[in-house]
Amino acid sequence: QLWETTLDPTARTLLQVRIEDVAEAEDLFSKLMGDVVEPRREFIQQNALSVENLDF
Repeated sequence: QLWETTLDPTARTLLQVRIEDVAEAEDLFSKLMGDVVEPRREFIQQNALSVENLDF
């Protein structure tokens, strides 16, 4: 299954990501992936209704 969805070059899509503000990106990454739950919960509650691209 991993080959079919991710590794097969004929079926995968690569997207280049550019980070303009490294400090802001690191702060957001820490909120979303960190061990402290409350900042993540607050972020989700504040931004849940403005999601445009949840999945491609």
